[in-house]
Amino acid sequence: MIPLLGGSVTSASRFLGHWIAFGVNLAVFAFSVVFVYRQSARRARQPTHWLRYGPTYLTIVAALLVMADNTRHVLQDTRVWPSGPWPGSSQYAPDCSTRNWKTPRTPCTNSSNCGPVACGDGSFGAAAGATCYECYRDGLCSAGASESMVCLSAVGWIFTVGMTYSGFLVFFLASFWNANLLGKLAAIRAKWRALREAEQHADARNSASDEEHA
Repeated sequence: MIPLLGGSVTSASRFLGHWIAFGVNLAVFAFSVVFVYRQSARRARQPTHWLRYGPTYLTIVAALLVMADNTRHVLQDTRVWPSGPWPGSSQYAPDCSTRNWKTPRTPCTNSSNCGPVACGDGSFGAAAGATCYECYRDGLCSAGASESMVCLSAVGWIFTVGMTYSGFLVFFLASFWNANLLGKLAAIRAKWRALREAEQHADARNSASDEEHA
């Protein structure tokens, strides 16, 4: 997600970041599923199984959706699911035309001119941990040029955008349901109406009393 926001990272930090994100999200969602499941006891009197355990099921679905892109990154880094060819795990299209005008660029005629250290996926850098460059057909090397929203592949749109954002949406819905947010809002609204009606009755009584004294 960092490249989509305009940042850049090295291959080593990218690899580490993917594993950290995977571990953190796995722990957070595991805790969330257990927590929401235990909260189901508060809905024990609900008439159906879905009304009692619906938030738990939605939390599990949300976890699977959000973890999908984390898992894709890990499988790509470990070469279990290679980045290409199709259907590869790369979230970016390999022939995105916008890469040619991205910066920084360095003249080159083959991949070794971009640097002697192989970074993986056909990229090269000047030294270990240095910025990786990719060599293109037009004889230019560009650092992370394809990593932009316009260059997302079908896998990128499905995993990085579709599943991740829909997963967080489902997670919010599950959290609201588990917290009985609608019920609490309805209770607040009912109390507000009761207070307004009591105030109106009090005003009416005061008006009637003033008329009697008059």
